[in-house]
This record gives sequence, structure tokens and C-alpha cells, in this order.
Amino acid sequence: MKTPGAPGAPAASNAVDTETTENLDFEAEYALEAPVKCPLCKATVKTLNVLRMLRSRVNFTSNLPRRGWVAACPSCHGIVTVGVASLLTS
Repeated sequence: MKTPGAPGAPAASNAVDTETTENLDFEAEYALEAPVKCPLCKATVKTLNVLRMLRSRVNFTSNLPRRGWVAACPSCHGIVTVGVASLLTS
């Protein structure tokens, strides 16, 4: 069993293989005012992809919203942190 940080262990990341993301259908693509570097893959990005999340199952009473949004890097498809308050209210 390999442990994180051990030689030969896979690097920890929230990015996914490109094979599994080639057919992703993003809800929207947002252009950024200036290019930025992705904190995961270090690629320069000018847009962010946005996906809608829907709660499909929960085994307890949840106070969390039933829907939400996730922003992803267009290069590595990793989840990135963004401030989208104005997007959620429009």
C-alpha cells in the first residue's frame, strides 16, 4: 500500500485525468478580465468552466442548499476557488 508522500505514490490533487473529462458538458464558460495562473496545474487561464451541482441523495436532514455551482480550470479540470456572489444572484 502506497502512502501519500512516499516514493512512487501518486501526487495529491483535485485535478482529474483528461480521459475522463473529454466529454464533460460544462454549464457555462466565464471569461476573466486578466489571465491568471491555475493554483493546481500552474497553466495560464483566461476562462473558467462552471458546472451546476444538484444534490441527488442525502441520508439525513441537510441544511445545505439543494443546488450549487463549481468552477473548474479549463486546462486540468480541477476545482478552483472563486468568488461568484454576483453570478448566483442574477
